[in-house]
Amino acid sequence: MCGITGFFRPTETAPLTEAERRALRAMNGEIVHRGPDEDGFYDGPGVGLAMRRLSIIDVSGSQQPQVGPRGTVCVFNGEIYNFRRIREELEGLGHRFTTSGDTELLPVGYEAWGIEGLLKRLNGMFAFALFDPRTRELVLARDRLGIKPLYVGSFGGTWVFGSELKALLPHPAVRRDVDVGALARYLALEYVPSPRSIYQGIGKLEPAHYLRIQADGSSSRHRYWDVRFTRSRDGWEHPEVPLPRAGRDTYTDWSQPFLHALREAVRGRLVSEVPIGALLSGGVDSSSISALMAELVPDLRTFSIGFDEQSFDESAHARAVATHIGSRHTARTFASGMFGDMLEAVRGFLDEPFADASILPTHFLSRTVKEEGVTVVLSGDGADELFAGYPTYLAQQVAQRFAGVPGSRRMLALAARGLAKLPSSYENVTPDYVARRFVAGAPLPPPARQAAFLGSFLEPELRGVLSGDALSEVDDGAPYGELFAHHADAAELGGDFLERLTWQDLRTYMGDDILVKVDRASMATSLEVRTPFLDHRVVEMAARMPPDLKLRGREGKYILKRAMKPRLPQQVVERKKKGFGLPVAKWLHGPWRELLLETLGNGRAASSGLFDQAAVDKLITEHLSGRRDRRRPLWTLLTFQWWYDGRFGPGQ
Repeated sequence: MCGITGFFRPTETAPLTEAERRALRAMNGEIVHRGPDEDGFYDGPGVGLAMRRLSIIDVSGSQQPQVGPRGTVCVFNGEIYNFRRIREELEGLGHRFTTSGDTELLPVGYEAWGIEGLLKRLNGMFAFALFDPRTRELVLARDRLGIKPLYVGSFGGTWVFGSELKALLPHPAVRRDVDVGALARYLALEYVPSPRSIYQGIGKLEPAHYLRIQADGSSSRHRYWDVRFTRSRDGWEHPEVPLPRAGRDTYTDWSQPFLHALREAVRGRLVSEVPIGALLSGGVDSSSISALMAELVPDLRTFSIGFDEQSFDESAHARAVATHIGSRHTARTFASGMFGDMLEAVRGFLDEPFADASILPTHFLSRTVKEEGVTVVLSGDGADELFAGYPTYLAQQVAQRFAGVPGSRRMLALAARGLAKLPSSYENVTPDYVARRFVAGAPLPPPARQAAFLGSFLEPELRGVLSGDALSEVDDGAPYGELFAHHADAAELGGDFLERLTWQDLRTYMGDDILVKVDRASMATSLEVRTPFLDHRVVEMAARMPPDLKLRGREGKYILKRAMKPRLPQQVVERKKKGFGLPVAKWLHGPWRELLLETLGNGRAASSGLFDQAAVDKLITEHLSGRRDRRRPLWTLLTFQWWYDGRFGPGQ
C-alpha cells in the first residue's frame, strides 16, 4: 500500500529544473502518511514520478519505482491479490523477476500484453502510473471499483496526478479555482462525485478506467470493465468461481456459489507479511467477513468502537460476534469529549469538502487498530450496494408504486406540511426523520430520489443557499447529473429497477463517499483496509443473481443473511440495518452550538462569496430552536467552511 504522485509535460524534452524537483518532493511529502516506510523518485525530460511506501508484501524488497525490461517505469498504490498467478504466467513467457512482490509485474505485464491485457488480469485494488521513456507515453489506471483513489489535473499543457488532491497542490501550475458545479453536487450529495473534484481543472480518474497521455500532448480515457445484469452463464470468465447451472435461480442454487466466491475473496485478501485483522461493527456485513476470516486465520484479531450515545451504539453486537467466532476482540468508546481531537485530525488531512460525519469515528477506529500493532484489516464495505441492504431500496419501491396513485403529489404535499409541524427528535434515524426524508424525496425521479433519501440539500434548497454569483455558474447537470448517467448505464447493461439503483449507488455513494471515507481515515494512520465484497468476481456474480435474492419482501441482503446464518449469532442476522454515524443533530444543538455559530454565523458563511448568509442563518435558527432537524445541511456547510478556510482551500 502506497501513495503516488507526479507530473508530465508531454512536449517538453529538457531535463527537470531544480525547482521542478523541489515541487515533486513537496508533492510526495503531502502523502507521507500513506507510506511512512520509504519513498522513491524518477525524473526524466518533462516528467517526474514519486511514491511513498507502506511495506506489506515483500517488505525487504520491491522498492519503487519499478522498471520493466524495456525501460517502462512504474509507481503503484494498492495490492494485486493474484500477483503470484500473473507472475507464473509471465515466467512462462520467459520473464524473470528480481523481487517477490506485486509491483514488478506491472511494468513487465504492460510490456508483454499492453495496458488492457494487463488490466483484465488484475484482481486487486490499485492506482498506478506507467511511463515509457521510449515513446514518452504516460498511462494512469485505476481499479474496477475505485477502491484506491487517483486525482488527475491538466493546466496549460502540464498534467499532474496523485493519490490525494493535496498531492497536486504544491505544483506551481495548479490553480485553486472552486468548481461551483462540483459545489452544488457536494451540497446535495455530501461528497463531490467522480469525475469531478472541487477544483476546476482537476478531476478523479473514474473506476475501471485508464488515461493515456501521448508525447504530442493528446490524451484519451478508456473504460476497461463493466458488469452485465444477465441471468445467462454466457461470458462468465471465472472458472474457479462456479455459477449455478443454467435456469437455476433459487436460493438453494445460488447460496453455495456465492459463499464460495466470497470465501475466495477473503482468502485472496489475506496475503500479507505484516499483522492482519478485521473491522467488526456488529452488522451482518462486517460480521460475515470476520466469520469467514476466523475459519482461515488462527487467533484472528477484531476491532470495533462504541458510542456513549445509546441510539448510535452497536458495540454489544460486535462483542457477541467476536465471542461467537472466537476472535481476540478490542473495543473502545468514541465519547463526545473526543470530538475536538478527531475533528482537528480530520481537518488536517481532508483536502476536499466531505460531509459524511462518520469519518470521525472511522478515523478513531483506524487509530485504535494501528495502536494495537495491526497494519492490514478487512472490512464489510460493499454488501449494502451489491445486495440491496439500505432501507432506501424498499422506500424506492414504495415511492414508485405510490407515484402511480391519482393525486399522490397532492397527498405528499399535505404530508410534508403536517410533518413540518411535528417537533424534531435529535436521536439516530427516528420515525419522524425517516418520514420527512421519504416525503421530500418521493416526488423525484428514482436517481434523484435516492440522493434525497441519503443526501443533504434538495435541489431547490441548495439553489436557495447559494449566492447569486455562485448560482450563475451552476451547470445544467447539477446536482444529479452523474447519478442519472450511472442509472442509465445500468439500464443499458440490462438492470431492472432495483439493479439500476444499486449500480448507481455502487458507482457514486460507495465510490465517492464510503471508499473515500475509509481510504482517507485509515491511510492517515498508515492502515490498509481491504474489501472482499468488492472483489470484481463477487460484484459480477451479484449482478447475475435474481433481484429477489437481494431484496425479498421487506428484507434486504437476503442471500447474505441466509448464507451466513449458520456462522453468526441469530441476533446479528435478524437485526435491522444501522449506520455508522454520530449524534450530530444533538451535538449541534448542545456542545457544538458555539462552534456552529462561530463558523457559519455573523457573516462567516458569506465570506467566500458562494453562499447567501440569510439562508444559512435561517437553517441555524430552525435547528437551534428545535423547529426543524437541520443536521445534514448544517454539517455539510460546516465541513465546507472548514475546508475553505484550511490549508487545502482556495485562500492558501
